[in-house]
Amino acid sequence: MCSSDLRQESTAVSYRLGVDVGGTFTDLLLVDEASGATWSAKVPSTPQDQSIGVLTGLERVCNKAGISPKQIDHVMHGTTVATNTVLTGTGAKCGLVTTRGYRQVLQIARSYVPGGLGGWVIYNKSLPMAPLSCTIEAHERIGAHGDVVEKLDEARLREDLRKLRKKNIEALTVSLINAFANDTHEQRVLAIAGEELPGIPVSLSSQVVPEMQEYERTVTTVANSYVRPRVARYVRNLTEKLAAKTDAVKLHILRSDGGLASAKSSEEFPVNLLMSGHE
Repeated sequence: MCSSDLRQESTAVSYRLGVDVGGTFTDLLLVDEASGATWSAKVPSTPQDQSIGVLTGLERVCNKAGISPKQIDHVMHGTTVATNTVLTGTGAKCGLVTTRGYRQVLQIARSYVPGGLGGWVIYNKSLPMAPLSCTIEAHERIGAHGDVVEKLDEARLREDLRKLRKKNIEALTVSLINAFANDTHEQRVLAIAGEELPGIPVSLSSQVVPEMQEYERTVTTVANSYVRPRVARYVRNLTEKLAAKTDAVKLHILRSDGGLASAKSSEEFPVNLLMSGHE
């Protein structure tokens, strides 16, 4: 029996695979956790479905190492899916729920414009990822210290959510004033949206970025909604394909801060993947 056959049958040896998908090439690095030996491979990226390039590279690097893909127990993956979705403007049609009086939070944004006086003349503000026509106001108010100043008007919210449903939104953002201090109303909006907009993914600002600064919190959460459907489809697709090739492999996705997120977390909070895995 040759040494490669022995490797394939061995269950004691495990391997880790690093995958970085760029716009042109997909790079892979396989590491033998016992010996520290490494093998690398480079294959063309497949923008129409990045998982195709990943699986092609996986086969190539495993052939180089003389092992079976089933010996890989951990895949660490950097991907440009979220970043490319924003750059190409191909994200989801987003709805937004704000507190009454804050409907134009994305349009007002911040008054700062780069470039001094000339910037006011030549600066073109990009369109918000959640249009004003798909933004509704929740009649509610949470105080700065987390106290309930005005209870959520659930009947009116249901009526407005039904109007959003007719606009065929593909994702919903909920960003209520001071939700970072008390997320009770956002959680209730989530529950009601699940009834009125079944199947629509909902991102809460109190979960995505529970911090002060209304505009920054809202625009970040909207970005999460914008890329969420596409990233979720990609991660689920890749997970299924890896499961067919490997044996219960653990998939982690590279975050923009250099850390790793689980596949489930990447599906729910894909904004954390923006600018990770880029060339």
